[in-house]
Amino acid sequence: MNSKNLILPVLLMMFIAACNPLKQVQGYQTSMSQAYETKDYPGVLTAYNQLEKYHQTKESNIKPEYLKMAGNAAMEMENYTKAEEILRRNIEKTGDIEAVEMLAEVYNKTGKTDKEYHLWSDHYDQLESEEKKAEVSQILFAFEMKRKEYEKALERAKRMPSLTDPRFMFMRVEALEATGKEEEAREINNKILEGNPDFKPAMEWKAMDITERAENWYKAEMSKYNKDQNYTAYVYLKRELKKISSMFRQSRELFEKLHAEDPDNQQYIRYLKNIYLRLDMKEEASKMDMLLENQR
Repeated sequence: MNSKNLILPVLLMMFIAACNPLKQVQGYQTSMSQAYETKDYPGVLTAYNQLEKYHQTKESNIKPEYLKMAGNAAMEMENYTKAEEILRRNIEKTGDIEAVEMLAEVYNKTGKTDKEYHLWSDHYDQLESEEKKAEVSQILFAFEMKRKEYEKALERAKRMPSLTDPRFMFMRVEALEATGKEEEAREINNKILEGNPDFKPAMEWKAMDITERAENWYKAEMSKYNKDQNYTAYVYLKRELKKISSMFRQSRELFEKLHAEDPDNQQYIRYLKNIYLRLDMKEEASKMDMLLENQR
């Protein structure tokens, strides 16, 4: 057969396809799907660009599933600017929660925390899985703590599923402390240590809290006694100092454990020096002084 006879039907089919918009769109969509299945992500974006140009000329819209496909391909290629643009278009059209999750990942990888926070805030109610709700609640809670929106974080904590991760439980302690709810903060911190006795932030918080309360109590009692030094006041002072010493011994135990784990931490050394002085442990206080001197 003449080669011209072979070429003419092919050209005719190409001409018909070019004249048939539906076949043209289907061709781009098929190319995208096939490239996506084989993880040919550059191929996905090439077909997507062709599809996008076509729809721009026709003033029509790309189907959401192809937007999501292209967005994911851009993510895989670490083209986060392109991924954000495509996924945002998909979400604006459909509110698709899978696209929301992908866009949140883009924001997380690119450090756009404000955008991630607002995205999850806007779409939280669409989440159906309790596990995912718990995960996103913790993300939002952490953002609110970072932004020092403590009251908002505490309100969210009330609606959150039970927190077992000590890191998030401790954030709640910090929020309670920042809003003047010290007793509740102590209660939550003690719960953390019950389940995680070696969790350093909670141990440190408790040690400092006990020491500072004991120190303030000690100064208040000494101030009262110095104003009126009589026998009755002395008896009362001795009784109160016994209680205060018990608190110092409790914080000493915690700080000694923390110091053993981190012997160069100057804050621990300073706290221990003061505690030893209050407990009349002069030799131990001198050792802390020497440690501080050696670190200068």
